[in-house]
Amino acid sequence: MEASSLQSKNISTTQTTTSNLTTSSTRSSLPSQQKIKNKTKLDITSTSSKSYSKVPLDRYSIIQNQVLLSLIFKTNCEACRNRWSGNMNINKREGLFLILSFQCSICQNIITIETSPKIVASDRRDINVRSKISGHLCGIRHAGLVKLMGALNLPSPIQDERYSKWNRNLLIVVKSFTGRSMKKAVEETVAAENGTELMVSGDGFWQTRGFQSRHGAAALLSCNPTPKVLDIETCSALSIKTSNPAKYENIIRTHRCEKNYEKSSGTMESAAILTMFKRSVSKYGVYYTKYVGDGDSKTFPVLSKIVHYPGKEIKKIEDLNHFSKRMKRGLETIKREHGRKKLSDGKTIGGKNRLSVHNILRLQMTLASNIRKFKHDLDLLFKGSWAIFWHKYSTNDDPRHDYCSIDWCGYLKSVHDKTPYDHTSHAIRRPVLHAIKPVFNNLCS
Repeated sequence: MEASSLQSKNISTTQTTTSNLTTSSTRSSLPSQQKIKNKTKLDITSTSSKSYSKVPLDRYSIIQNQVLLSLIFKTNCEACRNRWSGNMNINKREGLFLILSFQCSICQNIITIETSPKIVASDRRDINVRSKISGHLCGIRHAGLVKLMGALNLPSPIQDERYSKWNRNLLIVVKSFTGRSMKKAVEETVAAENGTELMVSGDGFWQTRGFQSRHGAAALLSCNPTPKVLDIETCSALSIKTSNPAKYENIIRTHRCEKNYEKSSGTMESAAILTMFKRSVSKYGVYYTKYVGDGDSKTFPVLSKIVHYPGKEIKKIEDLNHFSKRMKRGLETIKREHGRKKLSDGKTIGGKNRLSVHNILRLQMTLASNIRKFKHDLDLLFKGSWAIFWHKYSTNDDPRHDYCSIDWCGYLKSVHDKTPYDHTSHAIRRPVLHAIKPVFNNLCS
């Protein structure tokens, strides 16, 4: 339901009285009874110091105007001391910020209240700035905020023109803050590593999925127990159309083009990380000598060929989570490629005791556990990884447990204890294993 008072042409003279108050009346935030009685504007510092409320006073509460006015009717007028009765008006509205006034019908005394404080050293209101930042954090921006406020039956946010102007100011502040934050993170990492040769983790991200986005970025993070962002680089392959100069003339004249990338979206990650590696010495005076990346990334080959630190070598360190995901991704690809095709046993690749979602996750988790256990011994890691395959390959008639360990293999335990063992519960059908064996060959090569 839309609020008729906020949609009125004369917002400043909107009134809510006892006779015409409805649930769709003027909308605002909740002022306390004490603030109205004191006849003062909102002062966070003074209110907080005098209040014993358990409610955080720097937060906001949403209250319907009918409930607010009902509360005021239960108070006494500070001027005539009679039970208050009168009108509630909106004297000014600026986005979500309101100046409310309450006029006593008996003595005509007026009390005003502002629903949000000003930002320090600024005329902007706290609630409007917060709503703008929240629009960015949620990715909905101004158009999304308008819809959200409408659904909540709240006033509309600040106008689009002012929102765009604040955007430019916000960008300056964000860039300044991120620069200082990343510089401090580098200093903390250098202190933790006790040197300027750092191990970093890099990854890319895009505005949309599918490697078709025209905008992408990549970040480098420290590998401390509390990782922090050390550097970030953006790539933009989008520019304003110039096929119709007359249509875009005004925009082109004032537009500051941020296009800095010509190649495909899929290569943005490696290009952005390469840029950050190249400027590590000039920007921070450090060397990124160890790189933690996803196992199928094309970034490291680019770094090893182009980035040259005198007398230093860049080493690649595989990320456990990404490497185990390669198992999951490979199995899902094979399952998708086979589809409804029949294997040698006349059945499809999916199903019970076959390549089900459950078995794919089990294989991924087992590989990840195996990597954690043998990450310092490649021989044991190789045997342990193939043990997963041959353990699933085994049957009662043809057990294959040469690579297994008695620590976890039920068959070897049963042999040791001289007890029977049945492979049926955990075995995957051999035609399925023949189909997925290339994934193990690739990971264990």
